[in-house]
Formats: sequence, C-alpha cells, structure tokens
Amino acid sequence: MIDFWFIGFGLLLILILIAFEIKNSRGKKKSIDDEKMIKIIKEELDKNGFNSFELESIVSMNDPNITSVIVNAGYIKIALEMDNNSGRVIHKERIIS
Repeated sequence: MIDFWFIGFGLLLILILIAFEIKNSRGKKKSIDDEKMIKIIKEELDKNGFNSFELESIVSMNDPNITSVIVNAGYIKIALEMDNNSGRVIHKERIIS
C-alpha cells in the first residue's frame, strides 16, 4: 500500500514539473540564428545595389535584443542594426571611408 503512495507522489511531481516547463517555454521568443541573419543582410545589400561586400564586424546584444553589423562594400562602409526576434532591419547607415 505504501508503494502506491510513492508511485502516485512521483507521478504527481513529474506532472507538476512538465506543466511548469510548458508554462515557461511559451513566453520565450526564438531569436534568429547567425546564418539567417547573414542571409537577411545579403538580401538587404543586394536590394540596394551592393553585390559584393566584406563582413567586418557582427555584435549581438541581449538588451536591447539587436545585432549590429558593419560591412565594407569597397569605398563605403554600411552599418546595420537588426532585431534578433523578427529579423528586420531597424536602422541602416552609410559611412564613407
């Protein structure tokens, strides 16, 4: 009889842990991985006529959840800020060097 109480308590504990994990996983947003981020950058630069470029710097920040990218397209450097959650370009600036 005591074995059934231990089994029942163990199953209840497992169900509580599973419910807690499901509750916590719903609020998290998935961020975009680096390969998709570089693909979005390439598409954005192709749209503006920069077919060849060199990636100089890429920095991801958690607060705010953005990635800053600097690319060298020959005579001009381009700085892009991207949202890690949606993958859209927030800000783009051209730097003549």
